[in-house]
Amino acid sequence: MKPQTVAALLLLLVCAMVTLHPVVSGKRPRCTEEDKAHVLKECGHYTRHGHPKELPHKHSPCCKAAEGHDMQCIVDLLTNDERREYEQAAIIALEEACD
Repeated sequence: MKPQTVAALLLLLVCAMVTLHPVVSGKRPRCTEEDKAHVLKECGHYTRHGHPKELPHKHSPCCKAAEGHDMQCIVDLLTNDERREYEQAAIIALEEACD
């Protein structure tokens, strides 16, 4: 095989692995604008800038809203205004706190 063909095949293989990884691993739960809005509504007390650093109880409405969602995905959907209002690290921490 020519070196260009090998390089093209390797690049294709790497792209396929990166693209398929979340699907194959099953780690990426659904994440929609509605999911984001529900999490922000129910978990605002725990995630807004300037609020006390406390974690929600596992059976709280916040944890029920966060259940089954990838919090990094929720953070990725934040608008610039929402990023100024909510602490991204606090949103991500919900995944472990509510586990």
